[in-house]
Amino acid sequence: EKVGEAAEGLGKSVPSGGILVLGQEQDSLGGGFDINQAFSGSIYNLNIFNVKLSDDEVAQVYSKGSFCEMVPEQFWTDDKIAISYNTISSMVPSGNAVFESGEAAWRHGATHCGKEDIADDSHREECWKVEENKRFKDKTSMGKVNFLDVETAKAACYATETCKALTCQDMDGEMKCEMKTSFKKAKKSSKHTSYTFIC
Repeated sequence: EKVGEAAEGLGKSVPSGGILVLGQEQDSLGGGFDINQAFSGSIYNLNIFNVKLSDDEVAQVYSKGSFCEMVPEQFWTDDKIAISYNTISSMVPSGNAVFESGEAAWRHGATHCGKEDIADDSHREECWKVEENKRFKDKTSMGKVNFLDVETAKAACYATETCKALTCQDMDGEMKCEMKTSFKKAKKSSKHTSYTFIC
């Protein structure tokens, strides 16, 4: 599915001597960063090309939406690639950033391409036991985090590999959840709902 197209910068050249920064806005060459302008999220399979790709070529790169395809060999032969994802991911990141691959990347939302496609356990309803008016209260807390919704909280818990349960409270439309490595002690609480990962 095509989601957008922009013609900004077409036909223009960029002077040499610059610094490419991903996930931040530089107010001066290689600096002047503001933490409030930082990107928060995941960037997957980012490639920079020398030419504008056709719709069919974009579909080739992303395997018609599965995101499992590598850049076609012909693109290298035709000198269409300016900077490849392999080049970007080989750099040493600075700041609060990390490059992931394999199982770790899949847990954080990347498509699982190594074998037959499987449902993301973090979003399977049957993988989470819901306990209304219950709060897990013990010394196994991994910290409290604010989330937009319960589904995001579940995905974050699952991604850690050590989080086994969540105790959440709706705070004016925002979910405040505590991630737990254990769910042995449950207490009654009219303000909380707990979620246990059972898959």
